[in-house]
Amino acid sequence: MVFNTFAGLQLGRILMPGATFLVPGVEQAVAYDVRTRVWEFTNLASPRKASGAIAVIASDGQSFTLDANVVLRPNPETLDELHARLGENYLTTAVVPVVRSKLRDVSARFKSEDFYRQEKRREIEQEATDLMNQEMPMVERNGTKTPLILIEGVLLETANFPEALKASIEKKQVAAILAQTAGVKAQIQAKETERVLILAKAEERAIELKGRAAALGAQLADLLFYERLQARIAAAQAAKQPSPLRIVRIEGDSTVFLNLDPQQAALTRRAP
Repeated sequence: MVFNTFAGLQLGRILMPGATFLVPGVEQAVAYDVRTRVWEFTNLASPRKASGAIAVIASDGQSFTLDANVVLRPNPETLDELHARLGENYLTTAVVPVVRSKLRDVSARFKSEDFYRQEKRREIEQEATDLMNQEMPMVERNGTKTPLILIEGVLLETANFPEALKASIEKKQVAAILAQTAGVKAQIQAKETERVLILAKAEERAIELKGRAAALGAQLADLLFYERLQARIAAAQAAKQPSPLRIVRIEGDSTVFLNLDPQQAALTRRAP
């Protein structure tokens, strides 16, 4: 941007990097670093420190402090308005109050233990980034609102919990892990019980099939016996000889055969 000794700040005149002619003694360039920078909100000494750690109150009523990093840069397209409205001290006058306020607002919607969980921390960071961008000063350019400062992200560091709260949260986490482990063990036991039942049913079915196979084997033996008997009778008839066997009695489901050859034993068949 260019500051004219007689006309003041020249709005709409933004100088890009490179060689530029200025009227000596009349025009003066005002330089802004438009590169993305990370500013820290912490109580520790740091060359990038913008402000102290942020005191917040979670939805469960627990209070603690947060160390946060805010990634931002001035909008190169609106540097003239940034200088005219906020000046070079824009970080202190505009950014710091918004960051502290919006991070408190977002933290109030989450439980204290959520700041220990990575997925919840990412959610908190994204909500805070969106709210901060909405609160950054705007300027009307070509019919649209354009921010003077771009908040590119918020990165939370470990929450500074009081020792009592920290111990309580850690106990809850341990209890949750143990409960999850017990649940997994219960699922494993249920699967093992199911496996044993399946094996028992399979064994019962196998015994049943074996019994049926044995019964079919007995029936097959009877069938072979009758086929051989029929063949002997047919052979005797073809030779015009008396049948070698004859039925002597039938009692219920039992049939008794007597071999006419005294050298052979009697055959007895019991139907299934």
